[in-house]
Amino acid sequence: MRAAWALVVIAACGSRGPGLDRERAAAAFTRISVDTAGVHGLSGLAVAADGTMWTVAERGAAAFAIQLDGDRARATRVAIAGLPPGEDLEAVAIGPDGGLWVGTEGRDAGIARVFRLVPGPDGLAVAGPPLELRQAEVGVDIGANHGAEGVCSVDGVVVAAIETAGRDARGRWAPIATIDPATGARTMRRLRLTTETGKISALECWREGAARRAWAIERHFAVTRILEFALDGDGDIAPSVVLDLGPILRGSLNLEGIARLADGRMVAVVDNQYRTVTGPDELLLFVGAAAPTGTSSTRDSTGR
Repeated sequence: MRAAWALVVIAACGSRGPGLDRERAAAAFTRISVDTAGVHGLSGLAVAADGTMWTVAERGAAAFAIQLDGDRARATRVAIAGLPPGEDLEAVAIGPDGGLWVGTEGRDAGIARVFRLVPGPDGLAVAGPPLELRQAEVGVDIGANHGAEGVCSVDGVVVAAIETAGRDARGRWAPIATIDPATGARTMRRLRLTTETGKISALECWREGAARRAWAIERHFAVTRILEFALDGDGDIAPSVVLDLGPILRGSLNLEGIARLADGRMVAVVDNQYRTVTGPDELLLFVGAAAPTGTSSTRDSTGR
């Protein structure tokens, strides 16, 4: 992990699964509760220019604007109108105009969608047709309830990650699509995964000098890794593992969103709804300039 980084993870303070290594966790992050007034299953995370964090509820047709104040968080529910029936919210990004892009998964197989949200009379509303990604284009099956699991935006383009993983002679990979909503131009790349089971659950991207960079969460139960990579260029993407949370979380928390604060710190959100609600909604704050004890800072693209 770069020396300048300090990591913030946002999760709900009561969802301490039995697998959590509490001693390592206490040394690595502070947990911050988020009161969502009974709406659970938060997914996706993005930070607006004014510092407000945005997340969405998978099945609540709602977004939450979150303000951090030290080790406390205040969440305001914002209703979303115009989503087609059966579209679950999975990801969120901030567009250049301050509007939101949300990735969804639907009941129909074969297609993933990203919708644009703008202010409406009673909150947020879908504007225009969605960006659509079909399985023939991305190169993997898009089953029902598998769609645009990660979304981010930088320099006016929208970047989407599909949850389904592919496999070729080089190993496992995840589709990464970059779309220019203004022109319709798009590129498809393969992000090399670093484990035998992990899938992409979240994306964040930003400009760093002349380069565009990204974070992704690769996770599957006991697997939780933060990957970093360059968005520029073409061909396959070989990421670095900048943080391996598996030895700390041990499957107890499901990270479903990641974002970068203005000062470079990292923020993640926990989805506490898997079949049942597994605990209150939480937030986690990694402080320190290096990867916490028990994590790995670099690995190759095969995870070795």
